[in-house]
Amino acid sequence: MIMKNDVKWDVETDVVVLGSGGAALTTAILAHDQGAEVLILEKSDQVGGTTAFSGGIPWIPNNRYMKELGLEDSHEEAKTYITKLTHGKEPDPELIDVFIENGAKMIDYLYEHTPVRFAVPKGYGDYYADLPGGKKEGRSLDPLPFPLNDLGEWSEKIRRNPIFPPLTLEEGGAVDPGDIDFTLVAERMENNITTMGRALAGSLFKAVLDRGIVTLTSTPGKELVMNDEGAVIGVRAETEDGTDCFIGARKGVMIASGGFEWNKELVHSFLKGAITHPQSPSYNEGDGLVMAMEAGAALANMSEAWWSPAFVDPTIEYEGKVYHQIDTQARTAANSIIVNKHGKRFVNEGSTYMDLPKSFYTYDQNSQSLPNESNVWLIFDQQLKDRALIVTMAPGENAPDWVPQADSIRELAEKIGIDANQLEATVERFNTHAANLEDPDFHRGTLHFENFANGFRGREAMIGPIEKGPFYALPVYAGALGTNGGPRINEHGQVISLRGKVIPGLYAAGNAAMGILGGAYPGAGGTIGPAMTFGYLAGMHIGNVEPRKISDAESVLA
Repeated sequence: MIMKNDVKWDVETDVVVLGSGGAALTTAILAHDQGAEVLILEKSDQVGGTTAFSGGIPWIPNNRYMKELGLEDSHEEAKTYITKLTHGKEPDPELIDVFIENGAKMIDYLYEHTPVRFAVPKGYGDYYADLPGGKKEGRSLDPLPFPLNDLGEWSEKIRRNPIFPPLTLEEGGAVDPGDIDFTLVAERMENNITTMGRALAGSLFKAVLDRGIVTLTSTPGKELVMNDEGAVIGVRAETEDGTDCFIGARKGVMIASGGFEWNKELVHSFLKGAITHPQSPSYNEGDGLVMAMEAGAALANMSEAWWSPAFVDPTIEYEGKVYHQIDTQARTAANSIIVNKHGKRFVNEGSTYMDLPKSFYTYDQNSQSLPNESNVWLIFDQQLKDRALIVTMAPGENAPDWVPQADSIRELAEKIGIDANQLEATVERFNTHAANLEDPDFHRGTLHFENFANGFRGREAMIGPIEKGPFYALPVYAGALGTNGGPRINEHGQVISLRGKVIPGLYAAGNAAMGILGGAYPGAGGTIGPAMTFGYLAGMHIGNVEPRKISDAESVLA
Protein backbone atom coordinates (compact mmCIF):
# COMPACT_ATOMS: atom_id res chain seq x y z
CA MET A 1 0.00 0.00 0.00
CA ILE A 2 1.21 3.47 -0.92
CA MET A 3 -0.02 6.81 0.39
CA LYS A 4 -1.01 9.58 -2.01
CA ASN A 5 1.80 11.92 -0.96
CA ASP A 6 4.33 9.41 -2.28
CA VAL A 7 3.14 9.36 -5.90
CA LYS A 8 2.70 11.43 -8.99
CA TRP A 9 0.10 10.07 -11.40
CA ASP A 10 1.21 8.89 -14.82
CA VAL A 11 -2.42 8.29 -15.82
CA GLU A 12 -5.77 9.31 -14.37
CA THR A 13 -9.17 7.78 -14.98
CA ASP A 14 -12.39 7.15 -13.06
CA VAL A 15 -12.24 3.38 -12.57
CA VAL A 16 -9.35 0.92 -12.70
CA VAL A 17 -10.30 -2.74 -13.12
CA LEU A 18 -7.65 -5.33 -12.24
CA GLY A 19 -8.18 -8.50 -14.27
CA SER A 20 -10.05 -9.37 -17.44
CA GLY A 21 -12.24 -12.38 -16.58
CA GLY A 22 -16.02 -12.46 -16.36
CA ALA A 23 -16.28 -10.40 -13.17
CA ALA A 24 -13.77 -7.82 -14.38
CA LEU A 25 -15.24 -7.31 -17.85
CA THR A 26 -18.79 -7.11 -16.51
CA THR A 27 -17.67 -4.47 -14.00
CA ALA A 28 -15.96 -2.47 -16.74
CA ILE A 29 -19.03 -2.56 -19.00
CA LEU A 30 -21.45 -1.48 -16.27
CA ALA A 31 -19.17 1.24 -14.89
CA HIS A 32 -18.74 2.69 -18.38
CA ASP A 33 -22.48 2.61 -18.99
CA GLN A 34 -22.97 4.76 -15.87
CA GLY A 35 -20.73 7.39 -17.45
CA ALA A 36 -17.39 6.44 -15.91
CA GLU A 37 -14.05 6.40 -17.72
CA VAL A 38 -12.60 2.89 -17.27
CA LEU A 39 -9.15 1.34 -17.64
CA ILE A 40 -8.59 -2.43 -17.52
CA LEU A 41 -5.21 -3.80 -16.39
CA GLU A 42 -4.43 -7.45 -17.18
CA LYS A 43 -1.39 -9.21 -15.72
CA SER A 44 -0.88 -11.68 -18.56
CA ASP A 45 -0.52 -11.05 -22.27
CA GLN A 46 -3.96 -12.55 -22.92
CA VAL A 47 -7.50 -11.50 -22.07
CA GLY A 48 -10.23 -13.54 -20.39
CA GLY A 49 -8.62 -14.90 -17.25
CA THR A 50 -9.98 -18.03 -15.63
CA THR A 51 -13.36 -17.44 -17.29
CA ALA A 52 -11.94 -17.89 -20.80
CA PHE A 53 -10.08 -20.99 -19.61
CA SER A 54 -13.29 -22.56 -18.26
CA GLY A 55 -16.55 -23.87 -19.64
CA GLY A 56 -17.83 -20.30 -19.43
CA ILE A 57 -21.12 -21.32 -17.86
CA PRO A 58 -22.83 -18.99 -15.38
CA TRP A 59 -25.25 -20.60 -12.91
CA ILE A 60 -28.16 -18.16 -12.66
CA PRO A 61 -31.57 -19.01 -11.16
CA ASN A 62 -34.79 -17.81 -12.77
CA ASN A 63 -33.07 -16.44 -15.87
CA ARG A 64 -34.65 -15.19 -19.10
CA TYR A 65 -33.54 -18.24 -21.10
CA MET A 66 -35.39 -20.55 -18.70
CA LYS A 67 -38.52 -18.45 -19.03
CA GLU A 68 -38.35 -18.54 -22.83
CA LEU A 69 -38.49 -22.35 -22.63
CA GLY A 70 -41.28 -22.35 -20.07
CA LEU A 71 -39.03 -23.74 -17.32
CA GLU A 72 -40.33 -22.66 -13.94
CA ASP A 73 -38.13 -21.26 -11.19
CA SER A 74 -38.46 -18.85 -8.30
CA HIS A 75 -36.41 -16.93 -5.77
CA GLU A 76 -37.77 -19.14 -3.00
CA GLU A 77 -36.83 -22.39 -4.74
CA ALA A 78 -33.33 -21.16 -5.51
CA LYS A 79 -32.79 -20.02 -1.93
CA THR A 80 -34.08 -23.32 -0.52
CA TYR A 81 -31.66 -25.18 -2.76
CA ILE A 82 -28.63 -22.98 -2.08
CA THR A 83 -29.05 -22.87 1.69
CA LYS A 84 -29.38 -26.64 1.77
CA LEU A 85 -25.88 -26.76 0.28
CA THR A 86 -24.25 -23.98 2.30
CA HIS A 87 -25.22 -25.48 5.70
CA GLY A 88 -25.19 -21.98 7.20
CA LYS A 89 -21.47 -21.59 6.44
CA GLU A 90 -21.88 -18.83 3.86
CA PRO A 91 -20.06 -15.58 4.85
CA ASP A 92 -23.17 -13.37 4.62
CA PRO A 93 -26.64 -14.96 4.25
CA GLU A 94 -28.12 -11.71 2.91
CA LEU A 95 -25.87 -11.86 -0.12
CA ILE A 96 -27.52 -15.09 -1.24
CA ASP A 97 -30.74 -13.12 -1.73
CA VAL A 98 -28.78 -10.36 -3.47
CA PHE A 99 -27.29 -12.91 -5.88
CA ILE A 100 -30.59 -14.61 -6.67
CA GLU A 101 -32.37 -11.29 -7.19
CA ASN A 102 -29.70 -9.72 -9.37
CA GLY A 103 -28.25 -12.63 -11.31
CA ALA A 104 -31.18 -12.66 -13.69
CA LYS A 105 -31.00 -8.86 -14.01
CA MET A 106 -27.35 -9.16 -14.97
CA ILE A 107 -28.20 -11.67 -17.71
CA ASP A 108 -30.98 -9.36 -18.96
CA TYR A 109 -28.63 -6.39 -19.06
CA LEU A 110 -26.00 -8.23 -21.06
CA TYR A 111 -28.68 -9.49 -23.44
CA GLU A 112 -29.99 -5.99 -24.02
CA HIS A 113 -26.67 -4.10 -24.20
CA THR A 114 -23.93 -6.50 -25.34
CA PRO A 115 -23.31 -9.38 -27.80
CA VAL A 116 -23.32 -11.89 -24.92
CA ARG A 117 -25.81 -14.68 -25.61
CA PHE A 118 -26.57 -18.00 -23.94
CA ALA A 119 -28.72 -21.08 -24.42
CA VAL A 120 -30.06 -23.65 -21.98
CA PRO A 121 -28.08 -26.87 -22.57
CA LYS A 122 -30.57 -29.71 -22.83
CA GLY A 123 -30.62 -31.98 -19.81
CA TYR A 124 -27.90 -30.06 -17.97
CA GLY A 125 -29.33 -29.57 -14.51
CA ASP A 126 -28.21 -28.69 -11.01
CA TYR A 127 -25.65 -31.09 -9.58
CA TYR A 128 -28.00 -31.95 -6.71
CA ALA A 129 -31.25 -31.58 -8.63
CA ASP A 130 -32.94 -34.17 -6.44
CA LEU A 131 -32.70 -31.87 -3.41
CA PRO A 132 -35.53 -29.45 -2.51
CA GLY A 133 -35.46 -26.47 -4.84
CA GLY A 134 -33.13 -28.17 -7.33
CA LYS A 135 -33.81 -27.99 -11.06
CA LYS A 136 -33.11 -30.60 -13.71
CA GLU A 137 -32.52 -27.98 -16.38
CA GLY A 138 -32.12 -24.28 -16.98
CA ARG A 139 -29.93 -22.58 -14.37
CA SER A 140 -26.61 -23.41 -16.05
CA LEU A 141 -26.27 -21.36 -19.24
CA ASP A 142 -24.21 -22.35 -22.27
CA PRO A 143 -22.50 -19.47 -24.17
CA LEU A 144 -23.42 -19.40 -27.85
CA PRO A 145 -20.59 -19.71 -30.38
CA PHE A 146 -18.78 -16.41 -30.93
CA PRO A 147 -16.77 -15.27 -33.99
CA LEU A 148 -13.43 -14.13 -32.64
CA ASN A 149 -12.68 -12.28 -35.88
CA ASP A 150 -15.19 -9.67 -34.66
CA LEU A 151 -12.47 -8.59 -32.22
CA GLY A 152 -10.10 -7.47 -34.97
CA GLU A 153 -6.50 -7.30 -33.76
CA TRP A 154 -7.58 -8.75 -30.41
CA SER A 155 -8.95 -11.94 -32.00
CA GLU A 156 -5.96 -14.08 -30.99
CA LYS A 157 -5.58 -12.49 -27.56
CA ILE A 158 -8.51 -14.28 -25.89
CA ARG A 159 -7.17 -17.01 -23.64
CA ARG A 160 -8.03 -20.57 -24.66
CA ASN A 161 -8.19 -23.93 -22.95
CA PRO A 162 -5.79 -26.36 -24.72
CA ILE A 163 -8.21 -29.29 -24.42
CA PHE A 164 -11.69 -27.95 -25.22
CA PRO A 165 -12.75 -28.18 -28.89
CA PRO A 166 -14.90 -25.36 -30.37
CA LEU A 167 -18.15 -27.00 -29.32
CA THR A 168 -20.81 -25.83 -26.92
CA LEU A 169 -21.45 -27.70 -23.72
CA GLU A 170 -24.50 -29.38 -25.27
CA GLU A 171 -22.49 -30.35 -28.35
CA GLY A 172 -19.91 -32.10 -26.19
CA GLY A 173 -17.27 -29.43 -25.70
CA ALA A 174 -16.45 -30.41 -22.12
CA VAL A 175 -17.46 -34.08 -22.03
CA ASP A 176 -16.51 -37.40 -23.57
CA PRO A 177 -16.45 -37.37 -27.38
CA GLY A 178 -19.59 -39.45 -28.02
CA ASP A 179 -21.26 -38.14 -31.15
CA ILE A 180 -19.04 -35.10 -31.73
CA ASP A 181 -19.49 -33.55 -35.17
CA PHE A 182 -15.88 -33.23 -36.30
CA THR A 183 -16.96 -31.51 -39.50
CA LEU A 184 -18.44 -28.75 -37.34
CA VAL A 185 -15.23 -28.59 -35.30
CA ALA A 186 -13.16 -28.14 -38.46
CA GLU A 187 -15.52 -25.50 -39.83
CA ARG A 188 -15.40 -23.45 -36.64
CA MET A 189 -11.64 -23.69 -36.40
CA GLU A 190 -11.29 -22.52 -39.99
CA ASN A 191 -13.56 -19.53 -39.32
CA ASN A 192 -12.15 -18.72 -35.87
CA ILE A 193 -15.45 -19.36 -34.13
CA THR A 194 -15.15 -20.31 -30.48
CA THR A 195 -17.38 -21.61 -27.68
CA MET A 196 -17.68 -22.03 -23.92
CA GLY A 197 -15.39 -19.84 -21.79
CA ARG A 198 -13.59 -18.33 -24.73
CA ALA A 199 -16.93 -17.37 -26.29
CA LEU A 200 -18.12 -15.72 -23.08
CA ALA A 201 -14.87 -13.80 -22.63
CA GLY A 202 -14.82 -12.90 -26.32
CA SER A 203 -18.37 -11.56 -26.40
CA LEU A 204 -17.82 -9.60 -23.17
CA PHE A 205 -14.61 -8.18 -24.57
CA LYS A 206 -16.41 -7.20 -27.78
CA ALA A 207 -18.68 -5.08 -25.59
CA VAL A 208 -15.58 -3.55 -23.99
CA LEU A 209 -14.10 -2.71 -27.40
CA ASP A 210 -17.41 -1.31 -28.63
CA ARG A 211 -17.33 1.12 -25.71
CA GLY A 212 -13.77 2.22 -26.36
CA ILE A 213 -12.59 0.98 -22.96
CA VAL A 214 -8.79 0.76 -22.89
CA THR A 215 -7.22 -2.56 -21.90
CA LEU A 216 -3.52 -2.86 -21.08
CA THR A 217 -2.11 -6.40 -21.08
CA SER A 218 1.15 -7.48 -19.44
CA THR A 219 0.45 -4.74 -16.88
CA PRO A 220 -0.18 -6.22 -13.41
CA GLY A 221 -1.44 -4.15 -10.54
CA LYS A 222 1.07 -4.28 -7.69
CA GLU A 223 -0.03 -1.93 -4.89
CA LEU A 224 -3.05 0.19 -4.04
CA VAL A 225 -2.69 3.90 -3.43
CA MET A 226 -4.74 5.41 -0.58
CA ASN A 227 -5.34 8.96 0.60
CA ASP A 228 -5.19 10.30 4.14
CA GLU A 229 -8.90 9.49 4.66
CA GLY A 230 -8.34 5.80 3.93
CA ALA A 231 -9.92 5.80 0.46
CA VAL A 232 -8.38 3.89 -2.43
CA ILE A 233 -7.55 6.42 -5.14
CA GLY A 234 -5.30 4.48 -7.48
CA VAL A 235 -2.87 1.69 -8.12
CA ARG A 236 0.79 1.15 -8.80
CA ALA A 237 1.09 -1.04 -11.87
CA GLU A 238 4.09 -2.53 -13.58
CA THR A 239 4.52 -2.13 -17.32
CA GLU A 240 5.82 -4.85 -19.62
CA ASP A 241 9.38 -3.52 -19.33
CA GLY A 242 9.20 -3.52 -15.51
CA THR A 243 8.67 0.21 -15.10
CA ASP A 244 6.33 1.50 -12.40
CA CYS A 245 3.19 3.28 -13.60
CA PHE A 246 0.94 5.13 -11.13
CA ILE A 247 -2.69 5.24 -12.21
CA GLY A 248 -5.15 7.44 -10.36
CA ALA A 249 -8.77 6.30 -9.97
CA ARG A 250 -11.23 9.08 -9.17
CA LYS A 251 -14.07 6.67 -8.41
CA GLY A 252 -12.24 3.54 -7.33
CA VAL A 253 -10.46 0.27 -8.07
CA MET A 254 -12.04 -3.12 -8.75
CA ILE A 255 -9.97 -6.17 -7.79
CA ALA A 256 -11.12 -9.02 -10.05
CA SER A 257 -7.73 -10.61 -10.66
CA GLY A 258 -8.51 -14.22 -9.78
CA GLY A 259 -7.64 -16.44 -6.86
CA PHE A 260 -4.39 -17.45 -5.16
CA GLU A 261 -4.19 -21.14 -6.10
CA TRP A 262 -0.77 -20.77 -7.75
CA ASN A 263 0.78 -19.07 -4.71
CA LYS A 264 2.14 -21.88 -2.55
CA GLU A 265 2.71 -19.64 0.46
CA LEU A 266 -0.88 -18.33 0.47
CA VAL A 267 -2.28 -21.82 -0.14
CA HIS A 268 -0.27 -23.14 2.80
CA SER A 269 -1.42 -20.22 4.97
CA PHE A 270 -5.15 -20.42 4.30
CA LEU A 271 -6.34 -23.72 2.81
CA LYS A 272 -6.85 -26.94 4.73
CA GLY A 273 -4.53 -28.81 2.40
CA ALA A 274 -2.21 -28.43 -0.53
CA ILE A 275 -3.35 -27.80 -4.08
CA THR A 276 -0.67 -29.70 -5.95
CA HIS A 277 -2.17 -29.25 -9.43
CA PRO A 278 -4.07 -25.96 -9.93
CA GLN A 279 -6.31 -26.03 -13.01
CA SER A 280 -6.38 -22.34 -13.87
CA PRO A 281 -4.00 -19.92 -15.61
CA SER A 282 -0.76 -19.76 -13.65
CA TYR A 283 -1.07 -15.98 -13.26
CA ASN A 284 -3.54 -16.51 -10.39
CA GLU A 285 -1.05 -15.84 -7.62
CA GLY A 286 -3.18 -13.82 -5.20
CA ASP A 287 -1.93 -10.35 -6.17
CA GLY A 288 -5.34 -8.84 -5.49
CA LEU A 289 -5.64 -10.60 -2.14
CA VAL A 290 -2.31 -9.18 -0.98
CA MET A 291 -3.30 -5.68 -2.08
CA ALA A 292 -6.63 -5.92 -0.27
CA MET A 293 -4.98 -7.18 2.93
CA GLU A 294 -2.53 -4.30 2.81
CA ALA A 295 -5.49 -1.91 2.58
CA GLY A 296 -7.01 -3.40 5.75
CA ALA A 297 -9.65 -5.67 4.23
CA ALA A 298 -11.48 -8.22 6.33
CA LEU A 299 -11.31 -11.72 4.83
CA ALA A 300 -13.89 -14.49 4.54
CA ASN A 301 -14.23 -18.05 3.19
CA MET A 302 -10.44 -18.34 3.13
CA SER A 303 -10.27 -22.11 3.70
CA GLU A 304 -12.36 -22.88 0.61
CA ALA A 305 -11.59 -23.45 -3.06
CA TRP A 306 -13.39 -24.68 -6.15
CA TRP A 307 -11.96 -28.18 -5.61
CA SER A 308 -11.50 -30.46 -8.59
CA PRO A 309 -9.62 -33.74 -9.14
CA ALA A 310 -6.76 -33.21 -11.58
CA PHE A 311 -5.41 -35.62 -14.17
CA VAL A 312 -2.24 -35.21 -16.20
CA ASP A 313 -1.04 -36.20 -19.64
CA PRO A 314 2.64 -35.28 -19.20
CA THR A 315 3.04 -34.71 -22.95
CA ILE A 316 0.64 -31.72 -22.96
CA GLU A 317 1.98 -28.35 -21.89
CA TYR A 318 0.33 -24.97 -21.51
CA GLU A 319 2.35 -21.78 -21.16
CA GLY A 320 5.51 -23.69 -20.32
CA LYS A 321 3.94 -25.94 -17.67
CA VAL A 322 2.45 -29.44 -17.81
CA TYR A 323 -1.29 -28.99 -18.22
CA HIS A 324 -3.49 -30.08 -15.30
CA GLN A 325 -6.66 -31.48 -16.85
CA ILE A 326 -10.06 -30.67 -15.36
CA ASP A 327 -11.46 -34.06 -14.30
CA THR A 328 -12.48 -37.02 -16.44
CA GLN A 329 -15.97 -38.48 -16.52
CA ALA A 330 -14.46 -41.95 -16.64
CA ARG A 331 -14.01 -41.89 -12.87
CA THR A 332 -17.83 -41.83 -12.45
CA ALA A 333 -18.31 -44.82 -14.78
CA ALA A 334 -18.52 -48.57 -14.24
CA ASN A 335 -15.39 -50.74 -14.07
CA SER A 336 -13.37 -48.21 -12.06
CA ILE A 337 -12.62 -47.24 -8.49
CA ILE A 338 -10.44 -44.71 -6.68
CA VAL A 339 -8.08 -45.88 -3.94
CA ASN A 340 -5.63 -44.16 -1.60
CA LYS A 341 -1.95 -44.91 -1.12
CA HIS A 342 -2.91 -47.85 1.10
CA GLY A 343 -5.01 -49.45 -1.64
CA LYS A 344 -8.33 -48.67 0.07
CA ARG A 345 -11.40 -46.97 -1.30
CA PHE A 346 -12.42 -43.83 0.60
CA VAL A 347 -15.06 -41.99 -1.44
CA ASN A 348 -18.03 -42.38 -3.75
CA GLU A 349 -16.16 -42.04 -7.03
CA GLY A 350 -19.23 -40.59 -8.72
CA SER A 351 -19.51 -37.53 -6.49
CA THR A 352 -19.16 -34.06 -7.99
CA TYR A 353 -15.75 -32.69 -8.87
CA MET A 354 -16.24 -30.15 -6.07
CA ASP A 355 -17.04 -32.81 -3.47
CA LEU A 356 -14.64 -35.63 -4.29
CA PRO A 357 -11.35 -33.82 -3.48
CA LYS A 358 -12.65 -32.77 -0.08
CA SER A 359 -12.07 -36.37 0.97
CA PHE A 360 -8.34 -35.97 0.25
CA TYR A 361 -8.06 -33.91 3.44
CA THR A 362 -9.76 -36.37 5.81
CA TYR A 363 -7.87 -36.72 9.09
CA ASP A 364 -7.48 -40.14 10.74
CA GLN A 365 -7.28 -39.52 14.47
CA ASN A 366 -6.15 -43.09 15.16
CA SER A 367 -3.06 -43.02 12.95
CA GLN A 368 -2.53 -39.25 13.22
CA SER A 369 -2.34 -39.09 9.44
CA LEU A 370 -4.03 -37.91 6.27
CA PRO A 371 -4.41 -41.29 4.54
CA ASN A 372 -5.98 -39.88 1.37
CA GLU A 373 -3.24 -37.44 0.52
CA SER A 374 -1.16 -38.18 -2.55
CA ASN A 375 -0.82 -40.70 -3.99
CA VAL A 376 -4.42 -41.38 -4.96
CA TRP A 377 -5.17 -43.66 -7.91
CA LEU A 378 -7.94 -44.29 -10.41
CA ILE A 379 -7.96 -48.04 -11.04
CA PHE A 380 -9.84 -49.32 -14.10
CA ASP A 381 -9.98 -52.24 -16.51
CA GLN A 382 -10.01 -52.85 -20.24
CA GLN A 383 -13.80 -52.63 -20.40
CA LEU A 384 -13.70 -48.95 -19.46
CA LYS A 385 -10.62 -48.34 -21.61
CA ASP A 386 -12.51 -49.71 -24.63
CA ARG A 387 -15.48 -47.36 -24.36
CA ALA A 388 -14.44 -44.06 -22.73
CA LEU A 389 -12.11 -41.14 -23.25
CA ILE A 390 -9.80 -41.24 -20.23
CA VAL A 391 -7.74 -38.07 -19.88
CA THR A 392 -6.43 -37.99 -23.48
CA MET A 393 -6.67 -41.73 -24.23
CA ALA A 394 -9.34 -42.43 -26.82
CA PRO A 395 -11.08 -45.82 -27.05
CA GLY A 396 -9.29 -48.21 -29.37
CA GLU A 397 -5.87 -46.62 -28.86
CA ASN A 398 -3.05 -48.33 -27.05
CA ALA A 399 -2.38 -46.86 -23.62
CA PRO A 400 0.66 -44.56 -23.70
CA ASP A 401 3.83 -45.27 -21.76
CA TRP A 402 2.90 -42.83 -18.98
CA VAL A 403 -0.11 -44.99 -17.96
CA PRO A 404 0.83 -47.87 -15.61
CA GLN A 405 -0.76 -51.13 -16.76
CA ALA A 406 -0.49 -54.81 -15.91
CA ASP A 407 -2.15 -58.13 -16.58
CA SER A 408 -3.19 -58.57 -12.93
CA ILE A 409 -4.26 -56.37 -10.05
CA ARG A 410 -1.31 -57.64 -7.99
CA GLU A 411 1.20 -56.71 -10.67
CA LEU A 412 -0.45 -53.31 -11.09
CA ALA A 413 -0.23 -52.66 -7.34
CA GLU A 414 3.47 -53.47 -7.36
CA LYS A 415 4.05 -51.09 -10.27
CA ILE A 416 2.43 -48.12 -8.51
CA GLY A 417 3.77 -48.86 -5.04
CA ILE A 418 0.56 -49.98 -3.33
CA ASP A 419 0.26 -52.96 -0.98
CA ALA A 420 -0.74 -55.74 -3.37
CA ASN A 421 -2.71 -57.76 -0.83
CA GLN A 422 -4.78 -54.74 0.16
CA LEU A 423 -5.53 -53.65 -3.41
CA GLU A 424 -6.53 -57.19 -4.35
CA ALA A 425 -8.85 -57.34 -1.33
CA THR A 426 -10.33 -53.94 -2.17
CA VAL A 427 -11.03 -54.90 -5.79
CA GLU A 428 -12.41 -58.30 -4.78
CA ARG A 429 -14.86 -56.76 -2.30
CA PHE A 430 -15.92 -54.10 -4.78
CA ASN A 431 -16.42 -56.68 -7.55
CA THR A 432 -18.51 -58.97 -5.37
CA HIS A 433 -21.06 -56.24 -4.72
CA ALA A 434 -20.73 -54.58 -8.14
CA ALA A 435 -21.84 -57.83 -9.78
CA ASN A 436 -25.19 -57.14 -8.10
CA LEU A 437 -25.04 -53.39 -8.90
CA GLU A 438 -24.50 -52.63 -5.23
CA ASP A 439 -21.93 -50.66 -3.22
CA PRO A 440 -22.68 -50.90 0.51
CA ASP A 441 -19.43 -49.13 1.38
CA PHE A 442 -19.80 -45.82 -0.52
CA HIS A 443 -23.20 -46.12 -2.26
CA ARG A 444 -21.93 -45.83 -5.80
CA GLY A 445 -24.74 -45.35 -8.30
CA THR A 446 -27.03 -43.38 -5.99
CA LEU A 447 -26.06 -39.75 -6.63
CA HIS A 448 -27.87 -37.47 -9.05
CA PHE A 449 -24.57 -36.13 -10.38
CA GLU A 450 -23.18 -39.51 -11.36
CA ASN A 451 -26.49 -40.42 -12.99
CA PHE A 452 -26.32 -37.18 -14.94
CA ALA A 453 -22.64 -37.68 -15.84
CA ASN A 454 -23.48 -41.10 -17.27
CA GLY A 455 -26.47 -40.00 -19.29
CA PHE A 456 -29.08 -41.40 -16.89
CA ARG A 457 -28.40 -44.89 -18.29
CA GLY A 458 -28.97 -46.69 -15.00
CA ARG A 459 -26.71 -48.33 -12.45
CA GLU A 460 -25.07 -50.51 -15.09
CA ALA A 461 -23.35 -47.37 -16.39
CA MET A 462 -22.11 -46.36 -12.95
CA ILE A 463 -21.08 -49.54 -11.18
CA GLY A 464 -19.48 -52.68 -12.58
CA PRO A 465 -16.66 -55.10 -11.69
CA ILE A 466 -13.00 -54.45 -12.48
CA GLU A 467 -12.35 -57.84 -14.00
CA LYS A 468 -11.03 -57.68 -17.57
CA GLY A 469 -7.32 -57.17 -18.06
CA PRO A 470 -5.16 -55.41 -18.75
CA PHE A 471 -5.68 -53.25 -15.70
CA TYR A 472 -4.68 -49.60 -15.53
CA ALA A 473 -3.88 -46.92 -12.93
CA LEU A 474 -3.86 -43.14 -13.16
CA PRO A 475 -2.83 -40.73 -10.40
CA VAL A 476 -5.58 -38.40 -9.20
CA TYR A 477 -4.14 -35.12 -7.97
CA ALA A 478 -5.43 -32.44 -5.61
CA GLY A 479 -6.56 -29.73 -7.99
CA ALA A 480 -8.71 -26.64 -7.91
CA LEU A 481 -10.46 -24.52 -10.52
CA GLY A 482 -9.54 -21.58 -8.31
CA THR A 483 -9.72 -20.41 -4.72
CA ASN A 484 -12.86 -18.64 -3.53
CA GLY A 485 -11.82 -16.82 -0.41
CA GLY A 486 -10.86 -13.18 -0.27
CA PRO A 487 -11.90 -9.72 0.88
CA ARG A 488 -15.27 -9.49 2.56
CA ILE A 489 -17.72 -7.58 0.34
CA ASN A 490 -21.19 -6.07 0.67
CA GLU A 491 -24.16 -5.98 -1.70
CA HIS A 492 -22.40 -3.45 -3.94
CA GLY A 493 -19.15 -5.39 -4.15
CA GLN A 494 -17.46 -2.87 -1.86
CA VAL A 495 -14.65 -4.25 0.28
CA ILE A 496 -15.21 -4.21 4.05
CA SER A 497 -12.42 -3.36 6.48
CA LEU A 498 -11.30 -5.30 9.54
CA ARG A 499 -13.41 -2.91 11.62
CA GLY A 500 -16.54 -3.58 9.59
CA LYS A 501 -16.57 -0.36 7.57
CA VAL A 502 -16.52 0.11 3.81
CA ILE A 503 -13.08 0.89 2.40
CA PRO A 504 -14.01 3.77 0.08
CA GLY A 505 -13.00 3.25 -3.51
CA LEU A 506 -12.20 -0.47 -3.19
CA TYR A 507 -14.27 -3.26 -4.76
CA ALA A 508 -13.76 -6.98 -5.32
CA ALA A 509 -15.52 -9.74 -7.25
CA GLY A 510 -15.02 -13.23 -8.60
CA ASN A 511 -12.32 -15.46 -7.16
CA ALA A 512 -10.55 -12.38 -5.84
CA ALA A 513 -13.42 -11.87 -3.35
CA MET A 514 -15.03 -14.03 -0.70
CA GLY A 515 -17.21 -16.77 -2.15
CA ILE A 516 -20.77 -15.75 -1.32
CA LEU A 517 -21.91 -19.39 -1.44
CA GLY A 518 -19.31 -20.54 1.07
CA GLY A 519 -18.23 -24.07 0.21
CA ALA A 520 -21.25 -24.81 -1.99
CA TYR A 521 -21.17 -25.48 -5.72
CA PRO A 522 -24.79 -25.75 -6.88
CA GLY A 523 -24.14 -26.66 -10.50
CA ALA A 524 -22.05 -25.92 -13.56
CA GLY A 525 -21.24 -22.21 -13.40
CA GLY A 526 -21.39 -21.93 -9.63
CA THR A 527 -18.19 -19.89 -9.91
CA ILE A 528 -19.00 -17.61 -12.85
CA GLY A 529 -22.63 -16.85 -11.98
CA PRO A 530 -21.91 -15.06 -8.67
CA ALA A 531 -18.72 -13.52 -10.10
CA MET A 532 -20.51 -11.81 -12.98
CA THR A 533 -23.47 -10.84 -10.80
CA PHE A 534 -21.28 -8.99 -8.31
CA GLY A 535 -19.27 -7.52 -11.16
CA TYR A 536 -22.58 -6.15 -12.45
CA LEU A 537 -23.55 -4.75 -9.05
CA ALA A 538 -20.10 -3.27 -8.43
CA GLY A 539 -19.99 -1.73 -11.89
CA MET A 540 -23.28 0.06 -11.33
CA HIS A 541 -22.19 1.32 -7.92
CA ILE A 542 -18.65 2.41 -8.74
CA GLY A 543 -19.87 4.09 -11.92
CA ASN A 544 -22.29 6.23 -9.95
CA VAL A 545 -20.14 7.31 -6.98
CA GLU A 546 -19.01 10.92 -6.78
CA PRO A 547 -15.48 11.20 -8.22
CA ARG A 548 -12.76 12.16 -5.78
CA LYS A 549 -10.34 14.94 -6.56
CA ILE A 550 -7.03 13.11 -6.60
CA SER A 551 -4.86 15.79 -8.26
CA ASP A 552 -5.02 19.03 -10.16
CA ALA A 553 -4.36 17.30 -13.50
CA GLU A 554 -6.90 16.44 -16.16
CA SER A 555 -7.31 12.84 -17.30
CA VAL A 556 -4.49 11.72 -19.55
CA LEU A 557 -6.02 8.35 -20.48
CA ALA A 558 -5.88 7.99 -24.25
